[in-house]
Amino acid sequence: MTGSTPHPLVLLLSGNRETISAVASQLEYDLYNLLITAREEEAVELLRQHRADVLIFEPLKPQPHAGCLESFLQEEGNKLPVILVTSSRDNFTSHPWLRVDEVLHTPVSRVELAARLRSVTTLQQLEKQLADQPLAPRGKSRVLLVEDSPLQRRILAGYLAGEGMEVITAADGAQALLLAKQQKPDLILLDVILPGMDGFEVCRRLKENPGLKDIPLVFITSRQGKQDRIRGLECGADDFLYKPVDREELLVRTRSLLRRKQLMDTLAREASRDPLTGLYNRRQLALDLQREISRARRYSTPLALIMADVDYFKNYNDTNGHLTADEVLQQLAALLVAHTRNVDTVYRYGGEEFIILLPQTGQDGALTAAEKLRRMVEQHPFPHREKQPGGCLTISLGVAVYPDHARDAEELLLAADRAMYRAKREGRNRVAMAAPPG
Repeated sequence: MTGSTPHPLVLLLSGNRETISAVASQLEYDLYNLLITAREEEAVELLRQHRADVLIFEPLKPQPHAGCLESFLQEEGNKLPVILVTSSRDNFTSHPWLRVDEVLHTPVSRVELAARLRSVTTLQQLEKQLADQPLAPRGKSRVLLVEDSPLQRRILAGYLAGEGMEVITAADGAQALLLAKQQKPDLILLDVILPGMDGFEVCRRLKENPGLKDIPLVFITSRQGKQDRIRGLECGADDFLYKPVDREELLVRTRSLLRRKQLMDTLAREASRDPLTGLYNRRQLALDLQREISRARRYSTPLALIMADVDYFKNYNDTNGHLTADEVLQQLAALLVAHTRNVDTVYRYGGEEFIILLPQTGQDGALTAAEKLRRMVEQHPFPHREKQPGGCLTISLGVAVYPDHARDAEELLLAADRAMYRAKREGRNRVAMAAPPG
């Protein structure tokens, strides 16, 4: 019998009876466990004993042993997620030592409490899951700010730009949708009330677009009603910010969502990549091939697929060992990428098989590309290549082109596979073109 995963432990440090009552009564106990204290010293002791997953902290009145929480968090390297409970802006500046991950407003609502806890625990889980993984590269964060008020646009854009973010602005929903498609921002800040379509409709359309649906989205609104919050979350928003937007709260929320997106991008990258070579894997090929076939069909353009397989690879593996064989596959992957166009994509199909997709490429262009790759591999100084038959390491390649040799993705793969095996039968280290169907 396997044990269930324990619920995350939340420690609430507050001397405010209303806050304690609200959190205790509205916490989703089927998702979280809760400890409560009103004293800093006891909070530190509980943190040491129980290793809480989240700290909800409402600044306290001066008390004995004040400052011990600061010392504890610094000792821990500020790794404990902290949700700051606030009803004013002053709490940010009065605790400069506190690294705030989220902000919770009083009076505390169930919707906001659940959203804040979900945000920090999701981020924490992603951090743990990817602790040993190189993160997806991220340059300057790009934020799309959708706000019809020129003054508000200027103020909010200034806050974000001051933190080194690239800010794109839109004044209405139609412009926002266009810029989102063109610029692919890392985060969208969206006013609810806009001329033309409102923010809820813009959000719905963004979430219906496969290429945009995973971009974090935060509503900015002057409406405080529960129904608007529920409607926003239902249409796919990640959070709400209320006007007038506090600079520190904006930056806390923005940093958290941008970090989460980077981690989610890393997860997606890991799922689509072959761990040995770094190339896209078979799963990603299936997605890309369907998309490229649809595009080729729509625009009446050819699509070429090259399948390459290392000749006598079992002999190489048995002779030189798995580690050296893995090194050869890594070198081969880098060679294939280096000698294909930017618009082409190289995949590790499995074992010692590789596939290259060449958009808008017919038979002549595909044959030329395949022959170039064959020659480059034959000439490359792979380790211990002299032990291979013929004194060099080589590949055999099969070429197939849509629509000349196939009507769909499955047929295109099969045609290239058959051509590649014909190249093997005819002596290896050569290119074979697929036969016409029929």
